[in-house]
Order: sequence, then structure tokens, then C-alpha cells
Amino acid sequence: MKARQGDNNRHVVDVLFVLALFGVFAASALLLVTIGASVYKQTVSNMEQSFTDRTSYSYLVEKIHQNDIYNAVEIGELEGTPALILTQRLGEEEYCTYLYLYDGCLKELFTRKNSYAGTDLRSAGQDIMPLSGFTLDIPSSGLIKLTIDTGNGSPITLYTALRSDYS
Repeated sequence: MKARQGDNNRHVVDVLFVLALFGVFAASALLLVTIGASVYKQTVSNMEQSFTDRTSYSYLVEKIHQNDIYNAVEIGELEGTPALILTQRLGEEEYCTYLYLYDGCLKELFTRKNSYAGTDLRSAGQDIMPLSGFTLDIPSSGLIKLTIDTGNGSPITLYTALRSDYS
């Protein structure tokens, strides 16, 4: 029996159809993986930004609430740099925790009140996290306004109320 010419053409067409179908499937799968990777990358970036923002303002608000005692939270300066000053008494001595922006970092310095041992106390503080901007204000009695710029988006402004008597 001889194979007819039409049967060979049909087999070639069948094989080409299967290969074309496989090629479309492979291209679709590759496109889907590429789109998924792009969406995942954007989601991770947004989550990191959100984490940085939440961490920065949560840290500051928690520090304020930990030291929320009558006249223990104030806005002042540390060697000309605006700072959030948290005062506490340990034994007979008064100590201050300064939270301020210096060299692109939110810094924290814990020191005895009115002690100036070094020439530049601002650089002596512990780095907390990188920030592009940090401003403080007291818009009304017992209310502190914090504006934080992490450098990854628009600045975040939040208000926190002091629960202790404030004058």
C-alpha cells in the first residue's frame, strides 16, 4: 500500500498546528509570568514604602506616649536643630531624650539635662532611620503636629494629643 500525497500533507498540517498551538501557549505563559512579576515588584515596593512610613511615625508617637507626663514633652532645639525633647527624672537627676533630624537621619540622643560634654551633640545621637524631612509644631495646647518625609513620596503629617495636663 502506498501512502497518498494528501495523507502526508495532512500529517504535516497536524504537526504544524500542534507546534503553533504550543508556541501560542508558551508565549501566553511567558507573558503571564512577566506581568505577574511586574505586579509583584510594584506590590513589594508599595509595602516597603508603607512599612517605612508606618515605622517612622509609630516610633515617634510611641516615644511621645511613653513620656506623656506633665511638662515632659516639648519642642525645642539641640544646638540649633529643631528637636522633640522628652524629659524624665531618674533618681535625683533629670534626663532628656532628643529626637531630631541630622545628616538625613532621624536621631535619638539620651543625655543628662543641660549637659554639653561634646562640641557637637547632634552627631552623637543614635541613628534611628533615614528621613528627608522632620518638622514639629504645637498648633494648640496639648497637641503636637509631626510632619515626616521619608523621601519616597509625599510627607506624612499627623497629630498626637498629650493625655497629661498640659499648660
